[in-house]
Amino acid sequence: MEYKIISGPVTEIRRGWMPTKRGGQRVRRGTKAKKSSIEKIKRNETDAIKKLTRVLNCNFRMGDLWLTLTFPGKEEINWETAQTAFDRFLRKLRESYRKEQGANIKFVYSQGRKDEDGNDARPHFHLVMPAADYELVCALWPQEAVTYRRLDGRKDHVKIAEYMIRNAKGVPGKKKYHTSRGLEKPVYTEPVPVYINSKIELPKDAIICEQHKTRDYESGFTSEYVRYIRPEKERKGNGARVSARSVKTNVNRGDNPSGGDAATSLCTREAKKEAKN
Repeated sequence: MEYKIISGPVTEIRRGWMPTKRGGQRVRRGTKAKKSSIEKIKRNETDAIKKLTRVLNCNFRMGDLWLTLTFPGKEEINWETAQTAFDRFLRKLRESYRKEQGANIKFVYSQGRKDEDGNDARPHFHLVMPAADYELVCALWPQEAVTYRRLDGRKDHVKIAEYMIRNAKGVPGKKKYHTSRGLEKPVYTEPVPVYINSKIELPKDAIICEQHKTRDYESGFTSEYVRYIRPEKERKGNGARVSARSVKTNVNRGDNPSGGDAATSLCTREAKKEAKN
């Protein structure tokens, strides 16, 4: 079976096959191998990164903001105090944005617990939000404690999602990011049958960000995955978003992590590597 997940300009294709017979004999489903807690955490983390990536790709574009909000000074600060201060900031930000833009602000944030080197750090917050003036943010949070970046032109924000999840405070198994209401959600197309040896057809000029195929030799289960950025011409007018919703669907009710001024996207570099190989 094959289905697609469409998140803004990015499409993911997932395929999976489970053989029912092998050599005339029915294949038994093997018992699930026991996974250590570390392996389970890593698997859950990978799933969270994909989910957050879809949220970012659906809702944020070049020029939007990727903020890190810290606390000035060196005195100890606990998470309860930090969260209270951030909630106050977010409430005032909502009010200011609604007053200036006439609309509710959309955002995604996570609680940071690690620095860029992976060491424990004082409480801080990572926030992705629509474009706004630097002065607006600094009027609500101490200027010296604001790292202010603009999202660049890459269409797949997996690196930001990866950074937010892997640096997030939280209990294993619990959601590590928070979102505002009313965000656009990815579109899931209905699964369709496909032949196991058939090739995945991608649009011309699609930029492949990730692609792999795996097989469990014990059970015979085979899966294939590809994530790509659709060509610009397929995203204009009656393009991706309209055509995605025109088919029968069910909606799921997700280098420099800042997305700063890097001129070349990760996906473009990966595509070039694929071409050389």
